[in-house]
Amino acid sequence: MAATFEENKKVMTEVLLNDEFSRHLGIEILEFEEKFIRARIPFKKPLLNNYGSVHGGVLYSFADILAGTVACMSGKFCTTVEGSMNYLEPAVSREYIYCEAKRVRGGNHLIVVKVKIKNDDGTLVDDGSFTFYRSPKDVSI
Repeated sequence: MAATFEENKKVMTEVLLNDEFSRHLGIEILEFEEKFIRARIPFKKPLLNNYGSVHGGVLYSFADILAGTVACMSGKFCTTVEGSMNYLEPAVSREYIYCEAKRVRGGNHLIVVKVKIKNDDGTLVDDGSFTFYRSPKDVSI
């Protein structure tokens, strides 16, 4: 029997909160639906590059983690096949950087998720797209 949305949400929230790298980034979930997640990370010195903006690798990782979380809401373990980011503006902020990920296609084998990253004033700093392979393995903690 397939897991319910609430069961998948509980598992994926636990996976995200128990992931050491996600904790290092300081990911805080703000909104979580079946095909959408919105979260934030603090604007803090260890995540910044030499120019005072959030490092591009941090932004890519943040986007990939959220996109993967949404992909796994299918109830199956998913792994990144491809990801691309458009770095539009420097990610500078006063307190937080926000990311939202929305599943736009969910097939039997591939899932596509679009992401947007914004600073605290709502300026779009990055957008991207991630494709995931949907494995036959159920998600679990």
